[in-house]
Amino acid sequence: MTDLVDVPKIDWIRDRVKNSHYQISEHALRFLMLGKVSVKEIEDAILNGKIIEIHRHPQRGNSSLVLGYSGKKPVHVMCADGKDDSLEVLFAYVPSSPIWDDPKNRSQSGGKPMEEKSRRCFFCGGEIKGITVGNFDYRLEGKLYVIKKVPAELCVQCGEKYISADLCEKFYHPGTILIIKFFTQVQSFFFRGNRNERIVPV
Repeated sequence: MTDLVDVPKIDWIRDRVKNSHYQISEHALRFLMLGKVSVKEIEDAILNGKIIEIHRHPQRGNSSLVLGYSGKKPVHVMCADGKDDSLEVLFAYVPSSPIWDDPKNRSQSGGKPMEEKSRRCFFCGGEIKGITVGNFDYRLEGKLYVIKKVPAELCVQCGEKYISADLCEKFYHPGTILIIKFFTQVQSFFFRGNRNERIVPV
C-alpha cells in the first residue's frame, strides 16, 4: 500500500461520517439515484472499512479508496478532503469484474487508476469501451433533452459516459436530430439554422 502521507486517513474519514460532516459528489449521487448504492451503505462501508488504495491526481489532489461492507455487500468509496475540513465522497460503487477479481484485488487487466496512460475513467480508473448509448440525457438552459443512439465511450466499472468533443459541439449547433422526452410526450425535430429552435419546457 502506498504511504498515507498527505491523504485522508481512515480515522479522519470515519469521524466526518459519524458527525455528518461530509458531502457527496454529483457523480456519486447518480449511483444513489439509480439505486446501486445508498447513503447508509456508503456510511456503513466507511465506518467498518479500510483504505486499500491511494490515488494521486495533479488536478483533483489525493484521495483514499475505502473498502467496507454493508451487511454482506462490498462497497468502494473514494474519499478526499473537501471544503471547511469536510469529507468529499467522490464516488461509491460495488466492485465487480472485469476491473476487480474480488473486492480487495484488481484484475491484471484492471490496472492501477491514475497511473496508466491508457484510456481509463477519470473518476474510478475503470476500463472504457465504445458503445451506442440508448438514451443520453443533458440539460440546456433549464430544458431536459434525451438524445437517442449516441456513439460514446462507457466506463464498465462506474457507468460514466464520455462523448467526443465533435459530437458535443453538434448538440448546440444546427443539423442535430434530437428526440426530446417530456414525461409521456416525445417529440422529434431538426435544429436548422434558418428556423427558430423549438424549446418545450419540462
